[in-house]
Order: sequence, then structure tokens, then C-alpha cells
Amino acid sequence: MARRFVTASLVATSLTVCQWSQAITILSGPTFTPAASAPLAGRLQLTTDVGSRVVVQVNDGSNSWERDYFDYTNNHTETLLGFKAGRTNQIVVTVIDHQRNTYTATQALNFVTAALPSNFPKSVVWTNNPSRMEPGYTLFLVSGVGRYMTMMDNSGQVVWYSPAPSASSFDLRQLPDGDLFTETSSLEEINMLGQVVRTWAPPAGYPVNVHEGDPTDHGTILYLSDVSTSVANFPASIVTNPVLHTVNVDDVPVVEISTNNSALLNHWSPIALLNNPDRVSYLTYEFSTAYGVDNIHGNCVIESTNDNCLIESLRNQNCVYKFSRATGQLKWVLGSPDNWNTNVQPYLLTPVGMPFEWNWGQHAPSLTPQGTVLLFDNGNKRANPFNPPWGDQTNFSCAVEYSIDETNMTVTQVWDSTAASTNRFFSEVMGSAKMLPVTQNVLICYAWITYVNGAHPSPYAPNATMARIQEMTHDPVPQLVFDLAFFDYTNTSSTYAGDYIYRAYRVPDLYTHPLLPVADLALSISNGTPLLQFTADPANTYSIQASTDLVNWSTISTPEPGNFGEYDFLDTGANQTVARFYRVVTQ
Repeated sequence: MARRFVTASLVATSLTVCQWSQAITILSGPTFTPAASAPLAGRLQLTTDVGSRVVVQVNDGSNSWERDYFDYTNNHTETLLGFKAGRTNQIVVTVIDHQRNTYTATQALNFVTAALPSNFPKSVVWTNNPSRMEPGYTLFLVSGVGRYMTMMDNSGQVVWYSPAPSASSFDLRQLPDGDLFTETSSLEEINMLGQVVRTWAPPAGYPVNVHEGDPTDHGTILYLSDVSTSVANFPASIVTNPVLHTVNVDDVPVVEISTNNSALLNHWSPIALLNNPDRVSYLTYEFSTAYGVDNIHGNCVIESTNDNCLIESLRNQNCVYKFSRATGQLKWVLGSPDNWNTNVQPYLLTPVGMPFEWNWGQHAPSLTPQGTVLLFDNGNKRANPFNPPWGDQTNFSCAVEYSIDETNMTVTQVWDSTAASTNRFFSEVMGSAKMLPVTQNVLICYAWITYVNGAHPSPYAPNATMARIQEMTHDPVPQLVFDLAFFDYTNTSSTYAGDYIYRAYRVPDLYTHPLLPVADLALSISNGTPLLQFTADPANTYSIQASTDLVNWSTISTPEPGNFGEYDFLDTGANQTVARFYRVVTQ
């Protein structure tokens, strides 16, 4: 994301000592109301006699933590997050005014969190090395006996959950404002109290396919849809010399709508773009759909923002393809070259180097900071008709990274996850692989594991599925730093169904950290030296700049915060005979 700058300025034509105000006090509250739909979250409310900000300190009997709010107001309604299940939490509230006068509520609040619901899927942490993990929290929607939107910390403890909004919700991601985004029959924004705060209805003729909804940074939403398309001379079965007939096929177009009013802005059909509608795979007849034969099964769309292109993943074609959003022109097709017609042949990538393995039934391609394509290779069949398919019991799934040379139309496999785990997982559907921005680690979701080292996860229930979230380094020989299983190893029932997770994301925080102007920049004299003081969110970076003419500015300090986000800076380089102006730049 590009850096943004917000400035707060103080003009000093003469150096005067600031006069501090009288003490602050709380007029009403504080009160804390747990959220009905998110049991580990709630709303803190209070009022003060002057504009103030709030500091909250929590002790749950095992750990202590602090949350600072930086919005100065008299009437406070703050969302408080980060509690764990089955704890008695003591909440101490302090308010601070613009002049740093403080007042602490005389009575601490108590918030007792219940244990996780009895139908919350069971989890086990097998590997945990927090010092090598990406900072933040893991976000996903887990399904088992119950279905829950969930956030976990780096120790594998649940710090937020809310019941899934519907049976059709699978993907879940964090928006820049801290709310969550998911797909049902519509596209929904959900706040951290578990409340639906905004809904986008799909335009007529383009229902929501729950595999994907991707809000962009330019006021639109990309999502996948389902459209019934008639295709002639389509193989009636996966055999040599099949009967050909005319049949409806479920096209899965990429659709773009406006976030303002849900208006249809554009749509792109993979059947039209690839112009190879009768190509089938071993997955073609695996599922049925109300829109026709499931020969496409699109499951992901992402933007390639540097060249105004889109990339879509087609599971049942075992391919990922890129096209221009402006013209619909194909750029390349990543997948096995078997059985494509002459329309597609010029766009097929040629593999270079070893080892190399094509992607099969893949999910969740993403672009890394290096410009490579990282995806979750489910590995289904690992063959196209009519080469011999792999059996599920001997198969494997993994994260794999490809470098694509668009000039020479070649592809090189530059990394995969297989060396990091002593277990061989096969996840026949769903899954994700994401490169993490701080550590460059890779977060992998084995979403629907049916075989572990060739055996079913449960010796008692052959149809039980396991979900596994792993984080590993991006080294040539990756090291596993986190391994979490959603599975009840103690369940001996033959009808136990197990658990699954569609995708997993690492989010930097439960809270957002917007770039805001500094609201309380003050200048005083300390032993003859200018002292600048302000309060701001330490999650962002602040530069103090100085000028003598309000035109030319230079950075004189990047200060470090003290307690409660308080910044102090003594300008020892100031010339007492020259007027000096100051401003703080937030980035």
C-alpha cells in the first residue's frame, strides 16, 4: 500500500509557555456491554467534562494488556477487543485530556467471558514458535459441528469469534476499516461486534458465487458469479470417443460492481475468454450445479494492479489465467498444456527448470511482493484425460510458487512447501497459501484433509475431514514455525464429520490504525529549549519537521513514543533568534 501523509501543524511566531488546564473528570460511566453476536468483544461507554482520549488496561488473571484510543471527544463509545474465553477480566479505564491531565475511574469493571461454545470445533497446536511467526492474528471461518468466524493469536488461542452469518459463508477477510467481509447470497460487511453493517446485493443476472469476493482499493468489488451457458458438442462423459451433446455449462464470470450502489461495472466470461468450452478434465463431473455442468469452477479472482489485468483460478480446468480488464485479451494460461485447442495454445506457459510440477485443482492464487504467483495446489488427480490419474490416498497438496516470464512465455517453479512438513496432507478441495508481508513467511491452509500420510485422519470415521493451518519460512528448505489442527482426536464415533476451513489470513491487528492528524501538538520551553509534545498511535510513524518560512521543510526527528502513545521532543538545534515553525507528519 502506498504511504499516505497527514500533517498537523503548529506555527510558533514566539516561544511561550503553554498554560495547562484544570483537572479532567468522568461525568458518566464507564460501562461495558458485551456484544451479543461476538462474545469476546464489547462496547465501552463514558463521558468526560472536556475533550479526552481513553486508555484501557485489562488483567484477565493470566495476562495483562492495554488498548489506547486516540480520538479526543467528550462522549466515548469504543469497541474493546482481545479477550479470551473462560476468563475473569478486570478493566481499568483512564481518560487523558489534551494537556495530559489524567483521571482513572475509581471502580474497575469486571467482564467474565464464558467458555467457547460446546459446538466450537476442537483445535490442537502441534508446533508454535512465536518469535519466528508473522505478528498479528489468524482469521478464518471454521466449520464443524458449529460454524464460526474466528480470530486466533500466535499461540493458537481464540481472541474473537462470531457465528457464521449463513450456511453459504466460506471466505472471510479483513477490510481496511477493521470490519470483516464475506459472501452469502449477497456481499456483506460485518463489524467486530458481529453485526452486519452493510450489504451489497448482486445485480440482476449475476448471483454471488460464494468462492470469492474481493473489495478493491478503488471503490469496487470483484466477485465470482454463476451463469448458465449453452455449449454444443460437449463430451457427455470422460471417456475416449465420448457421446457429444448440447448442454448447459456453469460459466463462472468475474463481475465488478460499485461499492457506492452495487451497480454493475463490468463482467468477464472465462468460457468466452478462453474460447475452449468443450475441454474437460477428471473434475468436470465431480460436482453438479443448478447452472449446468461444473466444468469451470472458478474459485478466485485477484487484481494485477501494475498492468490493469485480472487473474482468475479455474479449479476444474486445472489452470490459472491472466487477462486484460480493459480489452479481455488473454495474457497467459498457467496449467498443464494437455487438450487445449488452437485458440489457447499461444498463451500456454512453457515450464523451465527442475523441479517442476503443474498445478491441479488449485485455489487462492496471489501475487507476492516479488511478482511471483503463489497458490495452493490441491493436486487433484495430477493428470488430464487420458493420462493415468493419481489416487487420493497416494496424492499430496502443497503451496507452490511460480515465476512467470511474460516476454518469453515461460514459467519456473521457484518454491514449494513440501520439504517443511513430515506429514503428507491431501486436501481435495478448498485451501489457500499467502505470503506474509513482514517476515515473508507463508501461511498455508490445508482446508479439507481426507488423507494424512495415506491414511484417513480418523481411524473410526473414514469420511471425517481435518483442517490444518501452517506457517513456514520462505527459505529454500522451509522451516515450520506454526502448525494448528482443527480436529477432535478423541472422537471415536463412526459418524464424526470432522472440520474444514475455506481459507486462512494473517491480519496485523484486531484494531485498525488509521492515519490521523495529530490533535494535541503543543509547544513549550524547557530550560530555554523548545519542547514539542503530542499524542498519537504508536502503530504509525511520525516525523517532526521544521521550517523558517513555511515553504521549505526538513525532518529534524523521528521520535519514539513513551507511555500511552505520548511523544516528547526537545529541539536542541533551534536558534533562539530565528522564528521556527513545526509540523508533524504521520505516515
